[in-house]
Amino acid sequence: MSRSLRILQVCNVGQITGGTAACAWTLTRAFPEAAHMVLFRGSISAETRQAFTGCTTCSLAELSQSDRAPAGFLRRFQPDLIVLHNTPRGHSPLEKLQRSRLHPRPHVVQYLHSVITPAEADQTVCCSAWLAARCRQPGDRVLLQGVPRPPVPAEKDSCRRSSSSWTPREMVVGRLCTPTARKWPGELIEFYSRLAAGAPRVRWEFVGCPQELQRSLRLACRERARFLPASPAARSHLWRWQAMLYHHPTLTESFGRTVAEAMRCGCIPLVDHRGGFREQIAAGTGFLCRKLDSFAAALDAVQSRTTQARLSRSAQQHADARFSIAAFRRRLLALLQSRTGTEKPTTVSD
Repeated sequence: MSRSLRILQVCNVGQITGGTAACAWTLTRAFPEAAHMVLFRGSISAETRQAFTGCTTCSLAELSQSDRAPAGFLRRFQPDLIVLHNTPRGHSPLEKLQRSRLHPRPHVVQYLHSVITPAEADQTVCCSAWLAARCRQPGDRVLLQGVPRPPVPAEKDSCRRSSSSWTPREMVVGRLCTPTARKWPGELIEFYSRLAAGAPRVRWEFVGCPQELQRSLRLACRERARFLPASPAARSHLWRWQAMLYHHPTLTESFGRTVAEAMRCGCIPLVDHRGGFREQIAAGTGFLCRKLDSFAAALDAVQSRTTQARLSRSAQQHADARFSIAAFRRRLLALLQSRTGTEKPTTVSD
């Protein structure tokens, strides 16, 4: 009997709420029949280890202590496929290894999530066509991410159709983002102040907002704001929000995992008309906004119950077809099948 497929992934950050770990987690769920090893260049949080239950996780520091060299580690694990997640040249723990000495030789894929000078690989793919153009990669080397459908909250009042958190005439609009200062620029204060002034029926919720920004943001939102901690479970709030709004004045996202997760919950995205967002949102599934006035107009439009219901259904149907874990598996296999023969008769659901 042949052994199971063995997949090694290399991630930069050992935090499941940010970096590349969430994408690596999705890949482990897309291939449940495989044995998985995830190597992190940085330290691994307890929350991340818990998320990767069933997989072997290891930090580069731990590897140095136990194996002394990546060569010994690789010979023991014997991966068939290695996926480097946005690993820069000069920073891959595998670069000094003569992979030709391994039998069979593993296939190495570099999965780019931003513009970098990447470590060497057999195959390079990008998370969006927008990124592929900036990395000068062919258009057929695009691997859109898959995302799980966030768990539906158990509480009766935690879904948008029955929520009693706000009055019936009000609407909840959220922002869910990695809890780092880079993702929460100070310019958001003026942006939300101007939006909130014209949207008195909107209540705002912010997941992952740094503590030092919360008071100013609460005042900007006319005291109609609530702040929630970032965690994998926080994505369940998307079932309760009517819309998710994301704007950043300077940072262009290659791919929005949170946008895809929101759409899978029927939460309508209102986001910047830039980067990978333009590939994620089809006509009638959300709003792509170029300036504050267009965000305000989109916010006004989704306050109509009829418009809201129509867009919510369309967003969910579109995202389930395009961003499910099963769809991600099919896309990855299409890129690998001719080289690695990884196809298995396994049903994947999410």
